[in-house]
Amino acid sequence: MDSIIFVLYTFSTMQNTCRENFDELNKKVVDCEKCSDLVELRRKPVPGVGALSARIIIVSDYPRKDGAEVTGVPFTNDDSGLLIRKIIEDSSLSLENDIYLTYLVKCTPKKKVKEGKTEKISEFAPAKIHKENCVPYLTKEITISTPHLLISLGFDTTKFILKYFFSINKKFESMDDLHMKIFKNPSFKLVPFYQPDDVTVLKRISMEKYISDFEALSKLLKVV
Repeated sequence: MDSIIFVLYTFSTMQNTCRENFDELNKKVVDCEKCSDLVELRRKPVPGVGALSARIIIVSDYPRKDGAEVTGVPFTNDDSGLLIRKIIEDSSLSLENDIYLTYLVKCTPKKKVKEGKTEKISEFAPAKIHKENCVPYLTKEITISTPHLLISLGFDTTKFILKYFFSINKKFESMDDLHMKIFKNPSFKLVPFYQPDDVTVLKRISMEKYISDFEALSKLLKVV
């Protein structure tokens, strides 16, 4: 009985420590002003969310201006975010116990674009400096959670993570060369996966293939 109480006490203490560490990290994310161009037009930064001691971290490029940037919660309020949440739910994994969702760049990169006599706010892909400024937050998320597996969504995010965390500088032609491949370092594995925008926005991947591939991947997720 004493050993069971000790284990429960230790687990509770670890969870509380993770929660405190994430609270501190999320405050730093919300207060961050490293990228002055992003700060100027952002609604709000979007910290990660999910299991405190996640076995799996899913990393996308940045919160979309009509999606997570509106709510402040990753993968919400647009079709791409909701697709990821649905396939997680269908995989029998959960944000409460298994998965942590986050972005490589926590703010939405936006700029003013002239259209005739008016100005429009438009999204753009994060620049190298935005990724370099923000990757310490991802590093800290990994350090706190100690995941077994990272899933990187999309080509640019995958290439950056491979270079930064795996020292892989190989030139890949497209996401087709990386999708569902397994990379390993001493701390965790990485599995690149198509960006949900490839399904919901660009229509270059069918919904059926995307769900089928994630179902295949989920067999690995359940054993990591």
